[in-house]
Amino acid sequence: MEFSQFINCYTITLTAVLLIFTILITYTIHLKKRIRNLEKKNTEPVTLKEQARNILATDGINTEKPLFKLSYTKIQGHSHKKSNPPIPCQDSGLGGVLQNGFEYIIVSDGAGSSKQSHVASDFCVKRLSHYVDKIDFKELSYSKEFEEEFLKKWNSIAKTLFENTRTDLLKLAESEKIPANDLYCTMLLIIKTDWGFLSANIGDGRSGYSIGKPNALTVPLQTFMAGATFFLIKEGWDNVMRSYVTPIEDPNAIKYFFATTDGCQDFVMDRTQKGPRSGIYDNLLGDEARYDFNVPYEPFFDGLIASLNEVTNDTDRNIRLTRLIEDGIYVLNGEEKELKTLSDPILDDDKTFILFHK
Repeated sequence: MEFSQFINCYTITLTAVLLIFTILITYTIHLKKRIRNLEKKNTEPVTLKEQARNILATDGINTEKPLFKLSYTKIQGHSHKKSNPPIPCQDSGLGGVLQNGFEYIIVSDGAGSSKQSHVASDFCVKRLSHYVDKIDFKELSYSKEFEEEFLKKWNSIAKTLFENTRTDLLKLAESEKIPANDLYCTMLLIIKTDWGFLSANIGDGRSGYSIGKPNALTVPLQTFMAGATFFLIKEGWDNVMRSYVTPIEDPNAIKYFFATTDGCQDFVMDRTQKGPRSGIYDNLLGDEARYDFNVPYEPFFDGLIASLNEVTNDTDRNIRLTRLIEDGIYVLNGEEKELKTLSDPILDDDKTFILFHK
């Protein structure tokens, strides 16, 4: 072979080797980049909604159905702000998604005359949330055929949840040397299941849902004496607590559900009608028990949800909700207006309002 031919052959071979080497290097770099991206994705925090989808997927449930949006506000009453020193907001609330994908809401209203009720309400919603997340919902699959047995089972479970929370509150009182009557607070629990709602309450507060027609989920304990209700830490709480089971024929038809402390009741509930006497507390209070038209005011919720759905993230929705509940400022289609029924200073109570909506 001549020298020139050897050089040409050598050059072609070297070029081919370099080309193969370049391809291998490029592929290796690309592969490492993909691995880093996957590792990064797997270590990023999972949002509440993603977490719920993941849980639903592992249970073999259709995850394509729309999940509810969650809006929340907690507002200190105007007179509490102006006090010297200021009185803390005595309400508290939590809303979220349980490990099995069911949504829940807990609200608690601390008594105005109880010195540490803000401590009690905050403590109790957290402890009750802890116990609710441990419920074995396999035992709570509703069947119309066995409804009476189911009602008793849920009442027993709800009573245990509240009792455990109360026991923890009593331990707190003992360890911190706080008198029990300084830790007065109500409790209200809502759980949305895949077949309807499980609810329980002690004291006042409001809750409800709509499937096109609004309905209540719980009944507040009220008397004809202003502000009179009952509190979790008091003796006899177990005779006052009420539990409720609300099956829904088509759970996908639920537009919204909510729970709120009594500071919001004058505008979230329908005041255009007088309600029937439900009688749920008659065995305790007799004629002293007071009942009203305990139904959510649908025009309020329709307008609120229209406003909230104009914004695309939780923070902006919560800001809109807070402005409405605290200052009566309603925003829709780029316009703001003041709603006097909400901004009226007579409505001076603390307010906690939690809403799941589509």
